[in-house]
Amino acid sequence: METVITAIEAKKGSRKQKIYVNGEWRFSLYPGQTYQYKLKEGMEISDLLYQQICKETLLPQAKKRVLNLLTARDRTRRELLEKLAGDGYPEEVCTTAVEYAESYHYVDDLRFAITYLRSYEEEKSHLQLLMKLKEKGILREVADKAFEMVREEREERMGEEFEEAEIVALRRQVAKKTKSAALSKQDAAKLFASLAAKGFSPSDIRSMFKQIKECGDRE
Repeated sequence: METVITAIEAKKGSRKQKIYVNGEWRFSLYPGQTYQYKLKEGMEISDLLYQQICKETLLPQAKKRVLNLLTARDRTRRELLEKLAGDGYPEEVCTTAVEYAESYHYVDDLRFAITYLRSYEEEKSHLQLLMKLKEKGILREVADKAFEMVREEREERMGEEFEEAEIVALRRQVAKKTKSAALSKQDAAKLFASLAAKGFSPSDIRSMFKQIKECGDRE
C-alpha cells in the first residue's frame, strides 16, 4: 500500500504544520523542516524517508520536549506519552523519547506515586488516592508499594504518636462539613453518605462521629 502525503496543514496555536499520510495525522514539523525534506501534498513518502525524519528531527525534538515537561513538574510515563502524542509525535517516537528519560531516572512512576502520597495522604481517602494514581497511569502494584513505603516512613517519623493518614484525612473532611457536634440525624446521615462515597471506612466514620459527640458532651 502506498503511503502518500494527503495534506499539510497549519497546526492551530502552533508554528508547526500537521503532516497527514493516507488521510491520518502522522506527525508535525516546522515549515522549514517540511521544506528541508521536500515534503509536498500528493507525494509518496517512503519508509526510508519517514525513518530519517523520525531519527534526525522528531526524536531529538521529542526528547527535548520530555525534558522540558519534566523540568516544569514530575510526570508519569503515561502523562508524558499522552502529551507527546498530543503534540503530534508518532507512537514509536513517543515511546523511545520516554524510555530515554527513564534510562536516566528522570521518569520514575514509583517516585511520582510516593511524592503524590506525601502531599495528599492527609486530605483524601486511600481509595481516592488510589484512583487518582490510576488516572495518572500508575500500575496497581506500584501504587501498593508506594502506599507501603509512605506508611512505613510516616510510622518511623511519628513514633508513638503515629496515626493513620486516612484518619487524619477523615477528621479534616468532617471538620470542613460541620461546625458543631450537635448534628441533626438528617445532616449526619448526609455527611456519612458523602464520606462513605469518598472511600472512607463506615466504621471509621462512625467512630469519628462518636468522638465528636463525646467532645461536645464534655463541653
